[in-house]
Amino acid sequence: MIWCKRCSRRIELGRAIQLGLAAAVSLFAFAASAQQTLEDRYQRAIQSFNEAKMEDACDDFRQIEKESPGYKDVHTYLNPACDSAKRSYEQEERLYKQGLELFKHRKLDEAKQKFTQGRGLMLRHPKFRAEMDDYLKQIETLAREESLYQQAVQLFNEGRDTEAAGQFGQIEQSKGPRAEDARSYLKRIKERQDTAGAKAEAEKDQQVFYEAVRAFNEKRYQDAKTLFQALIQKGGPHGTEAQSYLQRIDEALKPPAPSAPKKPLIDPGKDPRQFAQQLIANARADESAGQYATAVEKLKTAEMLDPANREVAGLLEAAQGMADQEPLRLGLEAYYAGKFDQAEQQLDLYMANHGRKIALAYFFRGATHASRYFLSGERDTHQRDLAVADFRALRKDSRQFQPPKQYVSPKILSLYLQSAGGSSP
Repeated sequence: MIWCKRCSRRIELGRAIQLGLAAAVSLFAFAASAQQTLEDRYQRAIQSFNEAKMEDACDDFRQIEKESPGYKDVHTYLNPACDSAKRSYEQEERLYKQGLELFKHRKLDEAKQKFTQGRGLMLRHPKFRAEMDDYLKQIETLAREESLYQQAVQLFNEGRDTEAAGQFGQIEQSKGPRAEDARSYLKRIKERQDTAGAKAEAEKDQQVFYEAVRAFNEKRYQDAKTLFQALIQKGGPHGTEAQSYLQRIDEALKPPAPSAPKKPLIDPGKDPRQFAQQLIANARADESAGQYATAVEKLKTAEMLDPANREVAGLLEAAQGMADQEPLRLGLEAYYAGKFDQAEQQLDLYMANHGRKIALAYFFRGATHASRYFLSGERDTHQRDLAVADFRALRKDSRQFQPPKQYVSPKILSLYLQSAGGSSP
């Protein structure tokens, strides 16, 4: 029994020694493991510092300093990392406020730059990132609206109203900052379209008026009457002149008054040939006095009295030529004397007789109307329209005509060139 007790004591002592050794080994392993974890965190903090992740570096260095004060170079990195992290949050706030101020003043590109820079900061708990993201979305929307607006303005300036109206309509419906400007442009487009429509209608009426005047000058009175009546019924600016032309048409269409019974050319008992010679002498005197129409009548009578007289035919042809040109000459004399009513009457007469120099008559009748227009301070647009009608009729009848530039004013010549070219004065 004594021996067994001793054996038991030895066994217990051996177990105690084994347990002590195991505990010592475990404690050493734990200490080594703790030391290794601290080093890993230190290296991780250094890496974060080098990668400018100052907030992570600051937290790691603080934990290491708390667990193991003075560990390696923790003091070298701790304050710079934490100060830098603090400055990053201050920078975030500063960039946000700067971007907000720029946004309020519609400096969208600069605001976008600030917000983008602010949200790019490496922060674990950013304070203003959500707000900056929201403003960046607004800037993107506004930038698209501004781009669309500038495109619409360019289309408007190029006169492409339909396309511009479509884009301005989109901007107005979006109710963004440019909605009011877009609405203003839409109003201007409508006004311009209304004006263009009215102008087109006026030009159409003016063309109808030109055609009516031309028909009148060509003695196509029924055509002219139909066109003038249409203008009067429409109530446009040509109504007064159209009414005046209708009166002239009515006068032209009146049947001639019954003529009185013709008297014998000569008294019975007189020699027809002798009387014819007297008429020829009188006709020559009339020609010398510029009374060509009177001379023509006398020579016609002489021709009837003495058909065999060869001299009469030549004299009659020459006198008739001079008589035909007389209204043109009188019309030009009246025009240069400023007697425009008389000039118009004489030129009308010449054109009614289809004189050989019809183009010149058209030109100076147009110049007569143009003179009245310019003398009215360019307010009497009816006279301008009549001038344009004559100038255009002239170009249609005689494209080779060259205006007498040295005998009319530059203003009248300019109006003629515009009219002949087809453009509206």
